[in-house]
Amino acid sequence: MKPEASIELFLELARRYARERGVIIVPRASIERFMRASDMTPLDLETLILTLRPRDCFDGPEPDRDPSRAELWTVAEFRAFWEERALHLKISVSTRARRCKCLSIKPYETKRSTDGFELL
Repeated sequence: MKPEASIELFLELARRYARERGVIIVPRASIERFMRASDMTPLDLETLILTLRPRDCFDGPEPDRDPSRAELWTVAEFRAFWEERALHLKISVSTRARRCKCLSIKPYETKRSTDGFELL
């Protein structure tokens, strides 16, 4: 995991861009299915992003793994709670576009390894 200062900066940008221009919801069937099944609205998702804290981050921030987006977008993954459900939330920010987008949202699941430590 990255230093807390990197996560703080990422979240500050995500919040600023979400407030300024809203959140882009990437049109993926899995996101649409999840939001429909859980009655989550785009405003609910934006509110969820605005409440994220550095301790919620479990991966990133790092450049997008897609080489065509790596210079423009930074990605981080969070464990967030909405309506008492743990969620896995993957978001991305771009300082050039001044945008925040949601790449993935789904129920958060952990797996136990044989030595007893949780794996994400």
